Amino acid sequence: MKQITCAVADSYDAVKLLDETKESPDYKNAKSVLVNIFTNRVQKDYIQYILNLVKTKLPKAKISGLTCLESFSLCNEVKSNTTFSILCFKNSEIQVLEFDFSNTTVDEAKSSFLKAVGKDTKGIQVYSTPLKNDVTNDFLSSYNFEDNDIPIFGAGAGFGNRAEEKKLYIFSNDIHENGVIITLFKGEKLAIYAESTLGWTPIGKEMTVTDVMENNILKTLDNISAGEIYKKYLGVSSEKYFLENTCEFPFMLKRGDKWVARVPILKDEKGYIHFTADIHKGEKLLFSYGSKNAILKQAFNLAEYMSRKNLEGLLLHVCRTRYLYLQETEQLELQAFSNFYRETAGCYAFSEILFKNKSGGLHNSALVAVGFREFDNTEEKLKYDDCYVENVFYGTSNYIDFNKWVSEITQNKKGNQLLPFEERLVNFLYATTRDLYLANMKLEEAATIDGLTKIFNRKKISELISYEIKKRDAKDLYLIMFDIDNFKKVNDTYGHDMGDEVLERVAKTARENIRQHDSIGRWGGEEFMILLPHSNKKAAVEIAERIRSEVAGLKWEKMPSISISLGVTGIRRDDDEQSFYKRVDNRLYFAKTHGKNRVVSEDE
Repeated sequence: MKQITCAVADSYDAVKLLDETKESPDYKNAKSVLVNIFTNRVQKDYIQYILNLVKTKLPKAKISGLTCLESFSLCNEVKSNTTFSILCFKNSEIQVLEFDFSNTTVDEAKSSFLKAVGKDTKGIQVYSTPLKNDVTNDFLSSYNFEDNDIPIFGAGAGFGNRAEEKKLYIFSNDIHENGVIITLFKGEKLAIYAESTLGWTPIGKEMTVTDVMENNILKTLDNISAGEIYKKYLGVSSEKYFLENTCEFPFMLKRGDKWVARVPILKDEKGYIHFTADIHKGEKLLFSYGSKNAILKQAFNLAEYMSRKNLEGLLLHVCRTRYLYLQETEQLELQAFSNFYRETAGCYAFSEILFKNKSGGLHNSALVAVGFREFDNTEEKLKYDDCYVENVFYGTSNYIDFNKWVSEITQNKKGNQLLPFEERLVNFLYATTRDLYLANMKLEEAATIDGLTKIFNRKKISELISYEIKKRDAKDLYLIMFDIDNFKKVNDTYGHDMGDEVLERVAKTARENIRQHDSIGRWGGEEFMILLPHSNKKAAVEIAERIRSEVAGLKWEKMPSISISLGVTGIRRDDDEQSFYKRVDNRLYFAKTHGKNRVVSEDE
C-alpha cells in the first residue's frame, strides 16, 4: 500500500494533488482507496466543494473526514488549511458507512453496521460528533469481538479558534452535524496497529460520580457540586478561561484495563462541568497531573514501538488538550513519528477514539496512533503481531522504576546544575502518588478480595453487578450462579482443609474459563457468582457448561471427583438487582434439586 499526504492551502493545491494522485501507479493499481480529510474550515460550502473535487478527480476513492482544531501533514502543523491523507491499498478493501441521526435511528444504524462487519475486517475507523457521545459509545461497544478482537479508532470532530461557526462536521458523501462515519478495513494480508499514549498520572483520592446529566455533564462527585471540587483542589472558580485553567489536571478513570482521561470544556452558571466525552454514574474519578517530560517520554516510547512495524501508512489523532498544554513542545512528539514515517498525517480533535481488547472508548488528552501495512503473505504478519503497553504504574503491578525514570528525564547535559523547582515538584508528586497508590491497592485488595479463593468477595461483585445494571440498556448482561454439589459431605468426610482446597481449585478453574472482561466473586460459602457483560444467552451457557465440565474433570488425591450445579439468566428490562438475583438463584435451585451437575438457563 501507499500513503500520499499533502496540506492544501487553496483549490489550486487540491486540484494539483488529486491530479497527480490519479496519474500515479499507486492509485491506478490500487484495489481500494481511502481519502481522509482533516480541515479546520468549518464551512459547509467549502467542505462540499472539496468533496465534489475528490469525487470528480478520484472516482475510485471513498471519503472520510471531519472538522478539527488544526490539521497536520508530514507532522508539520498546518495553520488554517486542510490536510489530505490518501491511502491506496493494493490488496485490501475499504467500506465506508455514514449515518445521520437526524434521519435514521441509532438502532437502525447499528444494525447496518453490524451486518457490514465481516470476519476479514481488520480495523474500524470512526469519525463522530463527540458531543453526541452516547451514540459514539453505543457503536464502540456494539460489536461482539469475542472471536476476533478488532480495534476501533478515530476522532471526534472539533472546530478551530477562528471558526466562523461553532459547529462540528463529519463528512463522506454528505455532510453531517449529528452522526457517525465508519470505515471498515478488510483484507487477509492487512495489519493495523492501533495504540494510544496518555502520559498523565493519577493523583489524590478516588471520587465517585454521584450525578450526571445527558451523559457528559458532571453535576456532583461524592454528592458535592463538581464546580466546588475544582475550586477546592485547584482554586479554579471562574467560568472564564475554565478550560485553560484546568487542562493540566484532567480527571482519569478506568475503562476495562485502560486508563482514559476526561477534560472539561466549560463550567456553566449552575456549577456543572461539561465534557466532550462520556462519564457514567458510579464511575470512580481521580485528578491527574502532567509533566511535559513524562508525557513526551511516553509519546517517544509509542513512536519507537510503531517504528518497528515497517509501516506503509500512519495516522495520528491527537487531543487538543495536548496542543494547549504542551504548546511548542507538541511538535516534538509529532516529529518523533515523522522521523521514521514521513507521510504521517492527522489532526487535533475534540476527543480521540480507541477501543480494543474490551477496553477504552472515547479518550481525552491522548494521542492515538494508527499504523497500516499490507503483507506479502500471512505468515510474515504473525511475526509482527504484538501489543503496545504504556509504561504507567497506575492500574498495573509493572510500574515505572522511579529512580531510573527521574534519572532519565531530569538529566542535565550541561553538568550538575540545580533542577528547576517545577521539575523537582513534579518528581516529588510522582513519588508520593506512587507510594499512596500502592498503599491504597493493598487496602482495596483487603476490602474487595476473598481471602481464601483470591477472587472478588460478595461486596465487590455486588457493586460490579449494580454498576453494569445502571449503565447499560438491559440487553446484553448475564449472570451465572453456581454451587458446589454435596460440599458439606466433603467437609464432614475429608475435613475443612480439604474443603478449603476444593473452594480454591474450583474458584481458580472458573476464573480461568471466563472471558477477560467477565468478573467472578464468592457469593457466600460454596456459592459463586459470575458477571458477564457484552454477552448473549448462547455464550453464557457455553461458558457455564465449560466450567461445569472442567470442574468435573478435576483430579483429587484423597477423594473422588466433585461436581457443580449452575443457573444462568440474562437481564430483563423490568429487572432490578433483586429480581435479577432471584431468577438466577431459582435456576440454580432447580439444577440442585433435579439431578445436580447440570446447567439450567430457563425457568422450569
